[in-house]
Parts: sequence; structure tokens; C-alpha cells
Amino acid sequence: MKNSQEVFESHMRAVNTLESSKVAEDYTDDAIFITPEKTYKGKQAIFDFYKEFLPNFNGFQFKTIKQETHDNVVYFVWNGKNKHLDIQLATDTYIINNGKIKQHTFAAINN
Repeated sequence: MKNSQEVFESHMRAVNTLESSKVAEDYTDDAIFITPEKTYKGKQAIFDFYKEFLPNFNGFQFKTIKQETHDNVVYFVWNGKNKHLDIQLATDTYIINNGKIKQHTFAAINN
């Protein structure tokens, strides 16, 4: 089973593929993903979010500001931009359970 850092790294590789099905594979079936706009419950709802969200990341250049893993918690602060997005600051927190993302929070400041 993957440890929390390995799950995070796998998740980031999946995000880079821009394939929502690969990203959703990182989540438990009953995962919760909380954003400022909405809370997504379950892998299918999270898949639907990424299906709409990921195309905006084509050509996106991530810059990691901070990334820490402590036990089952991964904290990630980042920014970046492409022709669709200019994210000044974003933060994600992942709670990992049995090699999968069980809970995830996300917030960003976008120009």
C-alpha cells in the first residue's frame, strides 16, 4: 500500500495527464472533496468535478510554494498560470486512508 507522500505524488502525476478518470482513481469511493463553491461527495461526484475542471489546466505551469506530509495528512501550497488561469495562491489538504484520498480541501485566489 502507498504511503501518504506516494499517494500525493501519484495524484499530481494523474492531474498532469488531464484525465479525470486517472485523478478519480486516487480517491476512496466515499471520499469528500471540499471547495469554496461546493462539497463533492463520492468518487463519481469528484470525477465529474475534474472532468469539468481539468481542461483548464492544459499547459499549466505549477510552482510549489510548500508541500509537507505528516502521517496521513498532506499539505500543498502552490501557484501557477497558463492562458486560461492565473492562480496567485492555492492550497490543498489531503487526508489519506489506506493508500487513497479520503478527504480533500481546496481553495485558490485566481486573477
